[in-house]
Amino acid sequence: MHRLLLAAWLGAFALPALADDVIRTSPTIALREGYAGYPEFMKDCDWTAELPAHLVEYSKGRVELTDQDLESLPGRTLRIRIMNMRSADGGGFSGPKWAMIRADLFQDGKLIGQYQPYRQTMTLFRGGCSSLSKISDALAADTAAWLLRGDFRVQFADERNSIEIGPEEDVPPIQ
Repeated sequence: MHRLLLAAWLGAFALPALADDVIRTSPTIALREGYAGYPEFMKDCDWTAELPAHLVEYSKGRVELTDQDLESLPGRTLRIRIMNMRSADGGGFSGPKWAMIRADLFQDGKLIGQYQPYRQTMTLFRGGCSSLSKISDALAADTAAWLLRGDFRVQFADERNSIEIGPEEDVPPIQ
């Protein structure tokens, strides 16, 4: 009985702390200021909305999407920008597709952490949008892992991570 009361008492104090740990981010990511990227893939592909959606999923409830201006929100906010990218149609014949994002974590408007992961892929039978979708999924997983570690020091990728894609994703269906 005493343990149950103790657990209930501790739980009452833990719930507000969990709510304060929520990190809010925009439902779409944008290009860094002054960078044009590949306009056709920014307009025609959904990867700029897929990345935040995957981040919510992979963060296990730690990240929430909001349409509010991140700079005006109290608490923790995450600003994600596309730093560099390359995509093209033509599968493996058009070379590698890649993207690097920067995730800036703020606490009440003050920068407390920064993470800049990079991912690339090169497959024979994957178009530009499909490649960016795969890349956004991997970047979201990388960013969620960084947030869940709780070590928010400025971190940049030491190596350029490739995405391993199995043969079932690399070969078109037989007609």
